[in-house]
Amino acid sequence: MPDAGLSAGEAARIIGVAATTLRTWDRRYGLGPSGRNPGRHRRYDEDDLARLELMRRLTVEGVAPAEAARIAKTARDLTGQAPASAGGQAFPDGTAAGPGLSLRSARARSPATVKGLRRAALALDPAAVDRILNAALADGVVPAWTTVIAPALRDLGRQYLTAARYITAEHLLSGAVSAALARVPRPQVRPRIVLACAPDEHHSLPLEALAAALAERGVTSQMLGARMPTDALREALVRTGPAAALIWAHSPATADYDQLAAVSGTRPRPAIVAACGPGWASGSLPDGILLLSSFQQALSVTERLT
Repeated sequence: MPDAGLSAGEAARIIGVAATTLRTWDRRYGLGPSGRNPGRHRRYDEDDLARLELMRRLTVEGVAPAEAARIAKTARDLTGQAPASAGGQAFPDGTAAGPGLSLRSARARSPATVKGLRRAALALDPAAVDRILNAALADGVVPAWTTVIAPALRDLGRQYLTAARYITAEHLLSGAVSAALARVPRPQVRPRIVLACAPDEHHSLPLEALAAALAERGVTSQMLGARMPTDALREALVRTGPAAALIWAHSPATADYDQLAAVSGTRPRPAIVAACGPGWASGSLPDGILLLSSFQQALSVTERLT
């Protein structure tokens, strides 16, 4: 991008919308260029483009323009961190630095920490596992999850078919991670976000990590857990009236598109109904369903729904 920024026409071509659309977003929602040079036209910088891209993606995927603009304007750390599309990183591997630790420093120390966590799990040493998890989480939920916990779980998961000891280690680590994430203090406010797994999905740790990361940011969510029946989920939504419902599927085998359609038909309907995780295919989603395939995208969309 030129140092002076981009004109509305240039930005529109990059984002894939008409220049008149950008002017409308600026006039109605305040999504205009942030740079101001006296006597010259305002120019779009990289942060502006990231917000515009998020605005475009949200509206295409069914979010009302006013709500999409509010989310885009409040999304943080946009430069280089624009929410991923369906081809982006899988939800458990999202990249976002949490409070107290930069992503660069987390990555610099994570290989040794991951190795230590894996060794403690293989040794069936719950005290050591808890000690490592607590130290990682002290730096923030998101860096702990993305650079330590998820890599350790993946390493064990790739090997557990070769020996029974890996299965035991994975179960020990999964239970310890769930307990550690549950210890993150929750704000004492009414939840506005419901997190649930597809009916046949038993991998709930990524959603537990999201719930803990949101809590760390002062946002309370209602975690309904694994294998959530469609009728029970709809009843919960009717009773609680949340602003957002996020449904997790780890693989295509557990993605239930009928459940998404049923949830989308709930009255009152949550403002955001989202399919989370690598199990969903964007081309198969019912109308009005948002695809959140990265941790950063899920955080950006949900952390301001208070």
